Amino acid sequence: MKTNIRQLIHTSLLLGLSSASFNSLAQDTEHDGYDFQEIVVSAPFEDREAETALPITVLSGEALQEEVANSLGETLKRQIGVNSASFGPGVGQPIIRGQTARRVMSLANSVGVTDVAAVSPDHVNAVEAILADRIEVVRGPSTLLYGSGAIGGVVNVIDSRIPETLVEDTNFVIQQTRDTVNDENKTIVRLDASAGNFAFHLDAFRRENDNVEIKGFAIDEASVERLEELVAEHLEEEGHHEEEGHDEEGHDEEGHEEEFENTNGFIGNSDGESDGGTLGFSWIGDNGFIGFSVNDLNSDYGLPPGAHGHHEEEGHDEEEEGHDEEEEGHDEEGHEEEVEFVRLDMESRRYDLRGGYEFSDGWVESIRGALGFTDYEHSEVEFFEDGGSEVGTLFSNEGTEGRFTLTHRPVGNWTGVWGLQFSDTEFSAIGEEAFIPRSDINSRGIFGVERYTEGNLTAELGVRFEQNSIDPNGSCDTDISATSLSGSVLYDVTANSNVLFGLSRSERAPGVEELYSNNSTANCSPVDEEDFVAHAATGLFEIGNPNLSEETANNFEFGYRMHSGPVTGQISAYYNEIDDYIFLDLAGEEHEGTPLANWLARDAEFRGLEGEIAFNLMENDNTTIELRLFGDMVDAEFASGGNVPRIPAAKIGAELHFFGPQWSFHVHVMEVDDQDDAAELELPTDGYTNVSMYADYHWNFGNDSELKLFVRGNNLLDDEIRNHASFLRNFAPEPGRGVMVGLRLEY
Repeated sequence: MKTNIRQLIHTSLLLGLSSASFNSLAQDTEHDGYDFQEIVVSAPFEDREAETALPITVLSGEALQEEVANSLGETLKRQIGVNSASFGPGVGQPIIRGQTARRVMSLANSVGVTDVAAVSPDHVNAVEAILADRIEVVRGPSTLLYGSGAIGGVVNVIDSRIPETLVEDTNFVIQQTRDTVNDENKTIVRLDASAGNFAFHLDAFRRENDNVEIKGFAIDEASVERLEELVAEHLEEEGHHEEEGHDEEGHDEEGHEEEFENTNGFIGNSDGESDGGTLGFSWIGDNGFIGFSVNDLNSDYGLPPGAHGHHEEEGHDEEEEGHDEEEEGHDEEGHEEEVEFVRLDMESRRYDLRGGYEFSDGWVESIRGALGFTDYEHSEVEFFEDGGSEVGTLFSNEGTEGRFTLTHRPVGNWTGVWGLQFSDTEFSAIGEEAFIPRSDINSRGIFGVERYTEGNLTAELGVRFEQNSIDPNGSCDTDISATSLSGSVLYDVTANSNVLFGLSRSERAPGVEELYSNNSTANCSPVDEEDFVAHAATGLFEIGNPNLSEETANNFEFGYRMHSGPVTGQISAYYNEIDDYIFLDLAGEEHEGTPLANWLARDAEFRGLEGEIAFNLMENDNTTIELRLFGDMVDAEFASGGNVPRIPAAKIGAELHFFGPQWSFHVHVMEVDDQDDAAELELPTDGYTNVSMYADYHWNFGNDSELKLFVRGNNLLDDEIRNHASFLRNFAPEPGRGVMVGLRLEY
């Protein structure tokens, strides 16, 4: 009954957003409330946010500074249609409309990020939100603009590593923060300067934290036990029995108590440190620019007990398989004891070259080009009880991403952007978790978007053709073509509002882990069972399928936006039918106590509703008060029956903002529903209430110089938050109550 009431309230709120927006059409005022006037650089046309025919959210300026966190998912989780796929405190991959990993593309200045985040949920994105000027979230299938991996959406992190304009005065920023929930210290510095036609950019950051504090115990032992019983019942129903010698009762008594210490008040091995920096420069002329940058990122973080070698979906932490093999694997090097904990060490160096030119006349209006070369390594270091350590698995991804676009001048009522995009990477995984073969991965795409404008009507038509190939250095290579089409209509109802209708057909080629996990590249079939390699992050023997074809997403969307006036906001409803949706399915079998899981394709349907609305409650010379309401919900089911796993629960929220000439104070309340629509062999998750606050005060001095003191409180109710989208929700809850204090100087 509790869930039904929450869902009713949630649906009513979202419908109320639409009603309130339509009822406010006749109102007008000089105050714009939440502004939709941002320029969207990553869209095909450099539009205001309100004018682009895409469902988009932009975070920039102080709004970004207020929300920014140590991962993309955590930074964006309060935005509509977005959630975070956490894997302990160190990882937070973004989820857009229920989809993540391969279906959400992370971009740095509109060029793809080369990392291994999509391969496994315990891997971080190799891009930092704290260095961004703005973050754009394009919801829905944006494949034709960015590539075949964007069926879910796009997160574009835009920074100033390559300046495109000259600054009049040198600008220097330094910021220092301290967070009580994990004793985190974080320092950020930035410098922007110009000399003649040259512009320079320098930034750097460093953060380090201790273990994360939580309320109560880290491991939900009751849920772990219930899940193990559920898996055992499933295996018995399927006719598969426990292997001889596996004592489930003994496992329950010893497995979690001895192998995984259930810490109280904190999450074990959740400390970490990260640092990075960027140096960039540009030559800027009257009609164009060209620039170069180099960026380094380093991150060392621990995985909570239970993350490696045991997982909630595993059902059984088979000591005979999980540790006897480890002992055998380390005997030769003197490590006969069990792995005590695992830490991940990520190093990424990226070189970017970008330029653009605007023509004064002729059919071509402008051209832009960008190249990014990345050398990425990711070590998973195992620490043993005897004090020794060694690299268990070394992931490497080295590659080049490129994107070039041409914008032509209007021909009648038509204007357009055409471009080409390519990606060449060399992926490898070496070590005991090397369940994916070394592979050369290539992609080539051409795309075009044409816009028709007349009166209140704007229509866009787009097409993309893409060729994707994966060569696992054997006879089992894959070459898949993907074609995507889109059409949208934006109609201005009034000067302050518009409606959006969109249809698209997008195709996504399968990834290397979906095709070749635990497969022989010689004969395109699974390796012998004795040669299976477990994926420690999921606790499964994952079996790829080289016969997988592309996913096809057919999406319909309706949206309404109020972009100025005393009431601003947006609401969207969408239906996304995905043919051959690729997912990891438990096979109902075990090998040496570890479950087998197959990458399969099954038709699925995603439908959802999302919206936000902001009211200007009061405004005078000294104070402005605004109220923002927001919420989203997504339902994802397989066409043949059953729920898609790890779909975030519905959320609703309210934010009350007070602004003064030199200060601001914000209170945020977000209610997340119970998630009872659990997938097969997945438990429901309780909802929670997250209350947070933010306050700052500005001192202005000199010429455009400012000192800002700010405070942010998170999870002020100290609620126990178990994220349904997290693989580790039964082993690592979200952080408890914490207060972050910061000082920022801009000179």
